[in-house]
Amino acid sequence: MKNWEEIKNHLVFNDSKMLNLINDYGEPNILDNFDKSNFFDSLINSIISQQLSTKVARVIKSRLYSFGKIDQFTPKYFLNLKFDDMRSCGLSGAKCRYIKSISEVCYESPDFLDDLTSKTDDQVIEELVNLKGVGEWTAQMFLMFSLKRMDIFAPKDVGLLNGIRHIYFDGEIANISEIQEIVKKWKPYRTIGSWYMWQVANSL
Repeated sequence: MKNWEEIKNHLVFNDSKMLNLINDYGEPNILDNFDKSNFFDSLINSIISQQLSTKVARVIKSRLYSFGKIDQFTPKYFLNLKFDDMRSCGLSGAKCRYIKSISEVCYESPDFLDDLTSKTDDQVIEELVNLKGVGEWTAQMFLMFSLKRMDIFAPKDVGLLNGIRHIYFDGEIANISEIQEIVKKWKPYRTIGSWYMWQVANSL
């Protein structure tokens, strides 16, 4: 990762818990491989993952890829895919409608997602939440995983919160203001801090 030593030093200096986490989980890959061709695929993956466990979401994604014999989602794929076939892969009716709607927008405006690269974080969220089925969490995931923005925090992400509670509050429930006090230590690299919390949550 570009400037990893600088990022690591900042996190360790500002948050005493980070040194052990970095030693345990190594250098994060969340900001690697910026690739515009994956934008639509990434957004649809986030829609699929909404309110599902990582394991269940992965199964549904795998079925959808296998059904079309593809390795990346495209707007045309979903526009041509029958609603019942989407349901048979495990998608809810609501998610089928969301994905169809987003596919239509991105098919008719091929540069819609690419154009987000020139916008601020807040502008990206504002644009994305206008799409059916996209809320703040989905927009924040897009900022992190697609646009590779360094300083994003998703306060409603269950896995992220579980990691924070385990490391900083001995597994006890913490309110959002207490969590925000922890997270602000990571600025301007909250995306990186979040990555470590996900690793913790996945290991529980």
